[in-house]
Amino acid sequence: MNMVRCEDLKKCFSGTAGAVKALDGVSLEIGKGSFFGLVGESGCGKTTLGKIILGIIKPDSGRLFLETKKVQVVFQDPYNSLDPKMKIFDILAEGLIIQRSFEKPSFPRKRESKIWMPASAGMTETQNIKYEIEEVLGMVNLPNSVLKKYPHQFSGGERQRIAIGRAVLTRPEFIVLDEPVSSLDVTIQLQILNLLKDIQKRLDITCLFISHDLKVIKFICDKVAVMLRGKIVETGLAGDIYSSPAHPYTKDLLKAAFYDNMKKYG
Repeated sequence: MNMVRCEDLKKCFSGTAGAVKALDGVSLEIGKGSFFGLVGESGCGKTTLGKIILGIIKPDSGRLFLETKKVQVVFQDPYNSLDPKMKIFDILAEGLIIQRSFEKPSFPRKRESKIWMPASAGMTETQNIKYEIEEVLGMVNLPNSVLKKYPHQFSGGERQRIAIGRAVLTRPEFIVLDEPVSSLDVTIQLQILNLLKDIQKRLDITCLFISHDLKVIKFICDKVAVMLRGKIVETGLAGDIYSSPAHPYTKDLLKAAFYDNMKKYG
């Protein structure tokens, strides 16, 4: 069963040089529970497709089918995605508070997964939110002491862990990860990728991982789609794409990524 299905999506933007085709007839299917990679060079339309799936922008034509409303996003830059004037507790609590303003749940909240342990019936709403935040901090391997600090007091990797925790807190079924490790050092990248793998499996979340880095995509994704100038030129299982690429552009990308040296990624 598919979590996302795109049919002939098109999107143009107006620029100084005229209309630019960001998406030119994109059709794509992302299966439930998968870690799907979308790869291509800068400007090929990857982020535009992600924004359309998230509902941030609308396509000019085509159809999008999304099987859930429980959607979240993790952005590229952990230095800019967290409000510098807010403490970590407030950053993490914000999404839960907004979500509950629409859901108006009773306490303790019903848990739909063995991962989420039941809170005490005697908890206030604030205590319940704090309980869930601390639970997620454990998932992203951060101590509870971070809650009293501000974003500038953390490294890039720690900030991205906080951003991932913020996304997971609202219990999404689908997450768009837009270049989530590109601004991090290689060793920190690997830690974050392993963390994402673990969370995705534990919570059975469907993920769209957008990246220009084929080494990263190879490490984390089950299936891959390759984009070129607003079009999907090749789609398949990650192992098949990397071992026997069919499209010339995919072959060029692999050569540029020093594919022969990818053993260090596992």
